Amino acid sequence: MPKASRKKRPSFEEMALPQELLNVLADQGFTRPFEIQEAILPDALAGRDVLARAETGSGKTLAFTLAMCARFRGRKVHRHRPLGVVMVPTRELATQVVDTIHPFARAVGIKAQLVAGGMNVDKQAAALKHGVEIIVATPGRLIDLAQREQLFLDRVETTVIDEADHMADLGFLPDITEILQHIPMGTQKMLFSATLDGVDEIVDRFLVDPVSHEMVPVAAAVATMQHHLLYIDPSVKRQVTAAIAARKGRTLLFTRTQLGAERVAQELCEVGIPAAALHGNKQQGLRTNVLAGFRQGAFDVLVATDVAARGIHIDDVSLVLHVDPPETMKDYVHRSGRTARAGKAGLVASIVLPHQVDKARSVVKKAGVAEPVEAEVAHVPHDALGPLGARKPAGEPCEDPALTKYKGAPRKLDIRGGKGANQRYAEARRMNEKLREVYEDEPQGRSARSLSKSSRGAASARGRGAAGSREGAAGGGRGGRGAQQRGGGFAEGRGQGKGRAQRGGRGGRAR
Repeated sequence: MPKASRKKRPSFEEMALPQELLNVLADQGFTRPFEIQEAILPDALAGRDVLARAETGSGKTLAFTLAMCARFRGRKVHRHRPLGVVMVPTRELATQVVDTIHPFARAVGIKAQLVAGGMNVDKQAAALKHGVEIIVATPGRLIDLAQREQLFLDRVETTVIDEADHMADLGFLPDITEILQHIPMGTQKMLFSATLDGVDEIVDRFLVDPVSHEMVPVAAAVATMQHHLLYIDPSVKRQVTAAIAARKGRTLLFTRTQLGAERVAQELCEVGIPAAALHGNKQQGLRTNVLAGFRQGAFDVLVATDVAARGIHIDDVSLVLHVDPPETMKDYVHRSGRTARAGKAGLVASIVLPHQVDKARSVVKKAGVAEPVEAEVAHVPHDALGPLGARKPAGEPCEDPALTKYKGAPRKLDIRGGKGANQRYAEARRMNEKLREVYEDEPQGRSARSLSKSSRGAASARGRGAAGSREGAAGGGRGGRGAQQRGGGFAEGRGQGKGRAQRGGRGGRAR
């Protein structure tokens, strides 16, 4: 029986796209659409409501970008009144989306504007005053500008909700509902989500007869990755992390907390591995600068919390390391999805402590990983780290890459406040590691115990300032704004938040 021939995807030139957009696609090396673009573009160009479930890295941003730019080409725009709104959960994703839109928008003579928190609201308001066709926004800042009457939604013709399931996880659905209530019914709405958990109400209430497209299930994305579970003792976690981070190639590390991300990045710099941290408590300009440097290849190791796990696309990440294993299958898939994008292969490794073994195995199994590579790593170097490309770090502190300003960072960004890697901290850390080795080599010897204890006290006196300052001040909370509907318009609501700097440990002061 002859094999069924696989249908060849049409080229972009066979789709109803303006020549200006085709030229930009050709310049960027795109000739044929991905599966999701082929499925969605005809309906999006026709103005239909779209409900799409697609894996991360599938090309959905380009799909709605092409549709909006084609529809708004040559249109007249009014002050404060955009024609298209794209809502995303995080500032990093908003920046990425608007960067994707810019070249296509310029080609057809329209403008796109980033509207996100953590940035100068007056500059965003000024851009809206002059008139922009498309805004890419986080829900909080969009509501803020609407309350100030610097943004009106009565002329919006296309609304895109990206990463809708993540919006639900972060508690943004009330804000999204409030925003959609002020956008005319009957206008085009497109909702993109890896899963449809928690977004049924939005779909039922605001989408009219949507065309549904379901690509590969979200868990299927792990099939193109090789997964490793490394079972270790807590005493070697730092060494294992550093050996994997020292590999050749772009590497993304994930931690559970913001302080953990900063600590791991600092420890890597202290052993000669340039690494920078990315998390939600970092000033937006610094986050933009770090991402710019990582994308440009100025350094190969980025340590992030889950703020980077959703929607952020960074080319050629060859390995994702879960320094702290994720809590859920969904988090595992989205973190891991930063590698093996668009069909490419990639490596994923998880560092698992004894109390995390059962949970880690369960999460990986639920993610659809049939047979992960499992190994007990008692020391470094170790044969199990070879397939991951692990190497011995240089050992001497290197310059902190977060203290360099990269192309694409805000022009007025001041990065002089950072401290970078510290030789004294690194020496104290190495001293403590040597003392720990002596203590563990002779666990039964009373004299060894006494010697280790007294030596540790001396080392602690030398490195106490390091330990104290590591636990420095945590950032305070910020006041929030809420939105309440009053008489059909956005009514201003205010929330207040207060935060206190926490004092560091003994020997260090919060500054």
